[in-house]
Order: sequence, then C-alpha cells, then structure tokens
Amino acid sequence: MKWLNKPVKQSISPIYQQIKNGILNAIEERKLQIGDSIPSINKICNEFELAPGTVIRAYDELREMGIISSKQGKGYFVAGIYIEQKTKIFLLFDRINAFKEILYDSFRNEFDEETDIQVFFHHYDSKRFEKLVRENLGKFSHYILMPHLHENIQRVVQRIPEKRLIFIDNLPTNLHTNAHAVYQNFYNDIYNALEDRITEIAKYKSINLSLSKSDFQFVPQETQKGFVSFCETHQFQHKIIQNITESNISKNDLYIIFDDSELLNTLKIIQNKQGYFGVKHRFRTHGKNGCRFGKRKNERSDCKSVQADLQEFVLKAPSGSTAGGEKRRTERKNSMKLISFSI
Repeated sequence: MKWLNKPVKQSISPIYQQIKNGILNAIEERKLQIGDSIPSINKICNEFELAPGTVIRAYDELREMGIISSKQGKGYFVAGIYIEQKTKIFLLFDRINAFKEILYDSFRNEFDEETDIQVFFHHYDSKRFEKLVRENLGKFSHYILMPHLHENIQRVVQRIPEKRLIFIDNLPTNLHTNAHAVYQNFYNDIYNALEDRITEIAKYKSINLSLSKSDFQFVPQETQKGFVSFCETHQFQHKIIQNITESNISKNDLYIIFDDSELLNTLKIIQNKQGYFGVKHRFRTHGKNGCRFGKRKNERSDCKSVQADLQEFVLKAPSGSTAGGEKRRTERKNSMKLISFSI
C-alpha cells in the first residue's frame, strides 16, 4: 500500500477525500491498473487508525464513479481507469470591478458550455480567502486564485494539488509552490514605468505614492518596494501615504493614485484650492503601436474639465518568464495601470 499516503488529520481537506484522491492519483500515475486489488476497508482503518464510516464514504464515491467494484470473498478491485470528470473551475478574485468582468469573460470564452466556472471574491481578507478555499477543497477540478493579500497563504494553498492550481495576477514572494502562475512583476512594472518618465519626474519637488487605503483597494508590497527603490536610486524626495487629503497636497508635487474614487475626491480638493494654485495634467493612452502621450495642458482647469481630460494611462514594462520542471511561471505582459497628476 505504498501508493496510498497516510491521511493528514490536521489537513483542511476531509480524510475521506484524501483517501479517494490517493486512489485516483494512483490510477492516474498508473500505479494501479484494471483488475488490481485495493486494500479492504478494515485494512485501511487499522493501518491509519480511522473510523470505518470515513473509508466507506470514500469507497462509495469511487464506486459511483465506476472506478472500483467489489466481489464477495475477493474484496475491492479497480474496475475502471477512465476517470471522466467534468471541468469545474473554482475562480477566486479579489473584488468585483470592470477588469474582473473582462477577465471572467476571457475565461468563459476559452471553455465550452459544459465547463462550470464558479466565481468567488475574498475582498483582500485573508480569513475569507482561507475559508473559501477550505470549504471548496475537492469540489472542483481546477483552482484559479488571485492572491492579492499581504498575509502568508502557504498553509491553505498547499492543500490543493499543484497540478490543479493556477495563480493569476500575483505570485507572492513568500509563497513556495511549483504550481502554474501567470502574474505581474509589480516591482519592475513601477520601477521601469517611472524610469521611462524620469525627465518629467525630475521637475517636481517630491513624488508621492498613495496606497488609496480602503477595504476595497490593494497595493502590492512589491509595488511599494519598486517605488522606493526608484526614488532612492535617483535621489528623489518621496513619500508613501495612506490616502490623499487636503492637508497633504502640496504645490509642485507629483502624485500616483490607484483608486478611481480617491482620484475624484482629490480633484475636488484641487478645485477648492484653485485660488492657491492651478492644475497641470497629462494623460496617456494605449494605441496600436504602444503608448503615446496626449498634449500637455498648463492652463488652469476646473474639476469637470480635469475629469474629462485626465485618463487612466498604461505604463508598459518589460516582462519575462521562468520555468521550473514542467510547471511554468509567466510574468504577464499586460501592463500596470496607474493614474498620476501634478499640481
């Protein structure tokens, strides 16, 4: 019974599911063939000190799948090796927004109508993330996770078989896994984006990165590290602030904002301060041949015209890929989205 590992009682995956998966994995890896005998319920119970009901549940589900059968006096044996399993995807996003709708649609378009894709949201809450994963272990054929969290999630994700696990958009540096991943390099993204505009940035007294602190916004630590590294390398005065308020807006400073609602609130603050200073704003759009800059405007503007002209711009950054064995890690070539303005 070397092919069946001892169930881990501390695991968040039910013991019966571990036994069931152990047999299925042995079949997939051709350690078991049609006609091979498998241990009796009593043998597994005695070997692993388990209650009979636990093993019976695992065997009953395997029998319903047509994987195992039993004969009086001969015990259990492998009846089938073709495991027909409907593709069922557990898709865990951080929060709902327009980008996630586009991402979901792209997944939906790649699969046939029979594929079941269920979407969940963790809202940057590590406890909710863990609860959702734990409650759905063994219920899906594949797990796609967007781990935008500062806390270490190693304990929960290691319960998912790596061949059934994919990380998207972010691969935390404190996560040790060989699972597939398609992610952004947040450090390089912001560093290279700022480096690309260093001539314009040098005109300002200080650079401010707002974390747009709220329950519905997440700025990766690697983004913050890349920002600080750029500023220290080029000896720019800089600050990381939680949110932009009337008291921390200064003339001749440059600001980087991630959250749309904070951008609008900041524009309102600027509008109220127009008697003190005007607004310079620029925008960047993404065209066929990459990025281009719109005309820079130096005149004073009211809040509405700023909102009309100031657009989200895309800062493109080089990306690459690494490979480890058969597991592929790909840095997403999609770009980081930032909004910046100067006053």
